[in-house]
Amino acid sequence: MVNELIGAVLQILVFTLIPFLVYLIGKKTTKGFFNYIGLKSSNRRANLLAVAACLLFALPTLILVFVNAEIREIMFDPASITGKFREMGFSAQAVVMLLIIALLKTSFSEEILFRGFLAKRLIALMGFERGNLLHAAIFGAIHTALFAMNTTNIFFLLVIFVVPGLGAYVSAYLNEKMAGGSIIPGWISHGLANVLAYSIVGFVI
Repeated sequence: MVNELIGAVLQILVFTLIPFLVYLIGKKTTKGFFNYIGLKSSNRRANLLAVAACLLFALPTLILVFVNAEIREIMFDPASITGKFREMGFSAQAVVMLLIIALLKTSFSEEILFRGFLAKRLIALMGFERGNLLHAAIFGAIHTALFAMNTTNIFFLLVIFVVPGLGAYVSAYLNEKMAGGSIIPGWISHGLANVLAYSIVGFVI
């Protein structure tokens, strides 16, 4: 558990380093960096919509796990995050590790790099629609590439491209259009979707 926490902190630092260096080189100062990546307060409406949006991201994959044996086998693989939780079994330690991985290691670090940096820069460069679509496509493609190392199931890989890509687009929309540039709504929707998916696949099914 301590190793997971250390790993989560290190990943957050590494994912923050890229935008930090770009900001430092461009601005010649560290002042205003948190605002630059959207680490600032959000608003209640955007946050509530983010809670609802988490279902949009988690449910398609969960439905496929229930109805498709091959996808279920992929998600149960001990090399996967959910497979590791299945091997651990339900316990206080497993729940704490799940929260660390779901809320910090994956969602928070990715929100900083992808929504706090990549989406913002592409939107500033290309306009909201084109910039957000490109950022979402990149996010989906990266997830697909990671899963492609463990499976050649084209349907599953397509789902892994579309669902995270859609989640990325909606998160950036909530952040930029409804929360004044804060990445908090994206973190809420991403983190809760991870918690939901990891918990159900890891401990319930």
